[in-house]
Amino acid sequence: MTDHDIQLLALGATLGMYFMAAVQIAFGVLDDRRDRKVLRDAEAQLEAAQKKANA
Repeated sequence: MTDHDIQLLALGATLGMYFMAAVQIAFGVLDDRRDRKVLRDAEAQLEAAQKKANA
């Protein structure tokens, strides 16, 4: 294996790691948004049930 091949292999591995980190960050943000929406919906249902129980 020549130096050039080793450099290309290292560059490919590095770019792959950066790409996978970016994907994990992007989908983590989307997952957090979805979790917050589910939490808001659940809190609204709980509040409605509490108002119904108090009435």
